Amino acid sequence: MKYKAPKLDEIGFEWTPRGNTRMSWDEGFEMLMEFGRVNGHFNVASGTGDDDNGQPSDKKMSEQRRFYNWVESLHRMYRSYKQGRQPGSLTDERVVLLVKQGFMFRNIS
Repeated sequence: MKYKAPKLDEIGFEWTPRGNTRMSWDEGFEMLMEFGRVNGHFNVASGTGDDDNGQPSDKKMSEQRRFYNWVESLHRMYRSYKQGRQPGSLTDERVVLLVKQGFMFRNIS
């Protein structure tokens, strides 16, 4: 994968699985801004999403996991972006927008 991943990035391979795990940019960004407003940070945990009885709710768990995966994909795309590769849906404008809102991308190695 070390050699194949950059080639797949070059042709615009979509690393995010399709289906109900996929989240649009607009939906993810809106959820991220709400999360930041409520929590005062953008460190999204994978979480379980308990229901009203303190039991894990499949629907909440699924939504939380979907959101967590979307945020994690931002960090992965940013690494590709910084390396000059095709970053999927992470454009220059979106990087600037996220940074202006206080989102901090993880350092890349």
